[in-house]
Amino acid sequence: MQRVGVLPNLAKPGFVPLVHEVINRLRALGYDPVCPPETAGVLELPELARPLAEWGEVLAVVVLGGDGTLLAAAKTLADLGTPILGVNLGHLGFLTELELSELEQGLGPLLAGEHIVDRRMMLQAWVRRDGQRIQRFVALNDAVVTKGPLARVVQLEAFIGPTRVGIYRADGLVVATPTGSTAYSLSAGGPIVSPNEDVVLLTPICPHTLSARSMVISRNLAVRIVVRRENSGETMLTVDGQQGFGLLPGDEVEVQSAPEVTRLLRRPDFDFYRVLRRKLTQQGGDAGL
Repeated sequence: MQRVGVLPNLAKPGFVPLVHEVINRLRALGYDPVCPPETAGVLELPELARPLAEWGEVLAVVVLGGDGTLLAAAKTLADLGTPILGVNLGHLGFLTELELSELEQGLGPLLAGEHIVDRRMMLQAWVRRDGQRIQRFVALNDAVVTKGPLARVVQLEAFIGPTRVGIYRADGLVVATPTGSTAYSLSAGGPIVSPNEDVVLLTPICPHTLSARSMVISRNLAVRIVVRRENSGETMLTVDGQQGFGLLPGDEVEVQSAPEVTRLLRRPDFDFYRVLRRKLTQQGGDAGL
């Protein structure tokens, strides 16, 4: 019997009956559902508990939540290469494949093989301090170097590969994947890029010059952002809007394509531009597509 992971957003109200419903549906379809130990404990189903380190063997992981839940799951599962099937319990659901109302009809066929695997590039962001790498992050959407709450602007020196691009006086810089092109980068004036493209975006946030524009860069080049030493306010690295790391003057953030990828299960007729049209005509939200 093939195992299928179930990864819900524990903060969603009323999630327990829904997760029980999904588990029962998976069993009825002939699958063996598993959950992280903490989820299995909340559900009072200890027999489902499996550490995430063992999830490389599962057929797919059903992620129940919004785009934030899926972004977190993507980072958690990146090393395992396990396909993700997102079920939207949030608002727009840019990254998820099924709405809750489609679960009954869509779950079985998708898990049975009526799907395509949508491979999404990820980023790795290294923080370098005093010449040493001190922290690594992985992102599906973006890595953002931005001012803290009390800073007016930050001065950031940017390099693409070995070439110095210039110094930005701005609220920050966004380095985004094509998936993240419809998230923070878009809000900052960056272009929408098809997720199949092997590129990285560099987008300034509220730059204090008219000449600063978003750039599209080959994934083979690293983007290096140096926090200028004259900055006096707090500067932060934020990854996918979920992880934060305080930066000091002189710190460097090096961002490049990661060896990990996110694999999303999609229905065979998935069309990025059709989804884009539908989602962007709905009311607002800031998430990858």
